[in-house]
Amino acid sequence: MKTLGCTALLGAVLFTGAAFAPAAYAAAEPQKSAVSTVGLRTITVSGYGEVTVQPDVAYIQLGLNTTGKTAREAQEKNAVQFKAIKAALEKRHVPAKDIQTVRFSTMPDYSWDNNKQQLKGYQVEQIIQVTYRDLAGVGPLMDAATAAGANRIDNVSFSSEKIEGYRLDATDAALDNARQKAERIAKRAGVTIKEAVQISDGTSPTPPIMYTQARADSISTSEKALSNGSQVYPGELKVGSSVTVTYSY
Repeated sequence: MKTLGCTALLGAVLFTGAAFAPAAYAAAEPQKSAVSTVGLRTITVSGYGEVTVQPDVAYIQLGLNTTGKTAREAQEKNAVQFKAIKAALEKRHVPAKDIQTVRFSTMPDYSWDNNKQQLKGYQVEQIIQVTYRDLAGVGPLMDAATAAGANRIDNVSFSSEKIEGYRLDATDAALDNARQKAERIAKRAGVTIKEAVQISDGTSPTPPIMYTQARADSISTSEKALSNGSQVYPGELKVGSSVTVTYSY
């Protein structure tokens, strides 16, 4: 068999071997790993896998801005109107455990008159996040909330409560992809891979499908009537996973 006289670096694929390493490098202390690759001939490849799934949960952030001459007045208005909003959510079968306040603030409201800052009153903002599993009912839920007094819909996102299981499926596919790459490269180079000696997971969290911020009070009654209610579309989620695998040969 002819001895290879050079090291080939192709894209994300790296061949390494003790025969090619300079003496100074070979003498250096190796990095700690689950399995030492010092002295092994190795191929390192990256693999990617992806699964497409249907969302099964929606996260809706909606809320209410109220104003008053005093902070107490603004807060009292907010509390009264939020009771109506909560009642509307309950009619849509949203349990209390699926309603969470994510922001509540009280702040002064100023205006400028003749280059002077004047205190107009106070503003209270309360934003809640609703977890909702009836995806076909997301539009009607938002309409019911705005009819009850909500004047902000910050965003709607769709995800899955089984996301970790789907991510593991994607990791399986990524490992298969890495193995296929390694076998293809090894065959081309005239060698045979033996086993995986090092594996690292490069997966990042899967972002949910997001809808942009909207102001509920910016939609006129006539527009709502023409649209026959709010329409949102869950679409599909693509759950991906990546791995880096080092094989010996």
